[in-house]
Amino acid sequence: MSKTIVFRQDGSSFIEDDRSLATAKNENIGYARTAASEAIQSAGLDESTQQNAALGIYSPERCEAIKSYIAACRNEYLRCKGLILAAQTNDEADAVQFVAPPVPEGL
Repeated sequence: MSKTIVFRQDGSSFIEDDRSLATAKNENIGYARTAASEAIQSAGLDESTQQNAALGIYSPERCEAIKSYIAACRNEYLRCKGLILAAQTNDEADAVQFVAPPVPEGL
């Protein structure tokens, strides 16, 4: 099951979506989860940096900035997940977009 672009002989086209609603929801939740992880990684917060912040190894200000950014990414993921789960059509599920929060100073 997938989304396919269908081209007609008259030159027009349309998208054929034969995914079930459950499949579309699962795919989009996965996309949002990946986007959240990528946002955290692209901010320079690899696993060891996250662990060091959780353990309080960095300055309190830096630890708080790291934890706040991770929490903001998680909240955005949860926002997306809620909208996707509430979707009634594949198009509604596909329309949900993860918007990475701005990276705070001091990371």
